[in-house]
Amino acid sequence: MLPTVQVKAGTVIFKEGAYDKTMFIVLSGSVQIYVERNEEDIPLAVINKYDFFGEMALYRNRPRSAGAKVLTDAKLVVIKNQMQLEQFITENPSFAGKMMVIMGNRLANTNDLLLEKMGELSTTSVEFSGEEENERATSVRVGTQHVRAASK
Repeated sequence: MLPTVQVKAGTVIFKEGAYDKTMFIVLSGSVQIYVERNEEDIPLAVINKYDFFGEMALYRNRPRSAGAKVLTDAKLVVIKNQMQLEQFITENPSFAGKMMVIMGNRLANTNDLLLEKMGELSTTSVEFSGEEENERATSVRVGTQHVRAASK
């Protein structure tokens, strides 16, 4: 059996930018995943009973991309390496399927956000060029439409 911890509401489990390799599974309570921007916490997700967070830390040697803090008193399974995760999955085989579905959904949501942002960046361009001595043409691309205006 893997170690568990009881964590009080309001406790920060880890901060964005931290280097550690711990994953958590929520057995009770809830945890908020957030990023800090301009000294303000921006919530990204709420993790509830039988869900997990921090899994990327097991597989990447990079700082945490978000922070985690307890919303309501929580009991968490602590997984410190890939071997412990394999042990947990062996002891709880139904968790493996749930984990695959959740990670697939998270990846799909990330992909959707990436495509949306790429679309926003690629559909707006502004171009200025002088066609005559005192005339300036302005060309703006919005989505697939190209709008052209000339001014003196």
